Amino acid sequence: MTLRKSAHRTAVSSLMIGAMLALMGCASGKATLRVLNATPNESQIDISLDSTSFATSVSYGTATGYNSVTSGSRDLEIYPSGVTTAYINTTIDLSSGSTYTVMSANVLSSASALLLTDNNATPASNTAELRIVNASPGLGAVDVYVVSPGTNLSSVSPMISSFAFEGVSGYNSLTAGTAYEVYFTSPNEKTALLDSGPVTYSNGQIRTMVTLNGNAGGYTLATLDDLN
Repeated sequence: MTLRKSAHRTAVSSLMIGAMLALMGCASGKATLRVLNATPNESQIDISLDSTSFATSVSYGTATGYNSVTSGSRDLEIYPSGVTTAYINTTIDLSSGSTYTVMSANVLSSASALLLTDNNATPASNTAELRIVNASPGLGAVDVYVVSPGTNLSSVSPMISSFAFEGVSGYNSLTAGTAYEVYFTSPNEKTALLDSGPVTYSNGQIRTMVTLNGNAGGYTLATLDDLN
């Protein structure tokens, strides 16, 4: 009888230790995060996670580097630099082992946090990958062309049609070492409102191209280095 009680206590203790270790593992999980300032007229922003500073003085159209953070449900606060009242205060859920980009998107009066899950797995040999995000409130919905530089758009169909504001494409595989040009037009139109100019991506590179309102009117692009 004593041996049975001892065995029972040992089994219960083992279960409790296992549960504690599992909880500790969840608590110590890590995700990878960066933040892009995509809010027009916010020249610089500060970012906090759970009221602890994540980054300061992030200029419009630029992003922080990737940083390792504790996974789970996190309180994200974004402020105009030097201001103590956040214009974005929201909860983001970060899975352990995953990589994310958060954009402070839209104009200040309607700003929100746009959370993107990044895929930074190495592309197939001799390829690169390009993801496109429409973060320009002024641009609105667009058709997107990814073509050889100088292509007559009247002769081709868009890669993405009626790409909405705050739309996020998948990662598109491109041939490494080949020049491309990315054009943005009004839906069903062939006149470019914005274009990237010729761009060439190296083997294994992953990039995210983001449309933005221009500082002095018009539109501009920010390109984020996801990998390599």
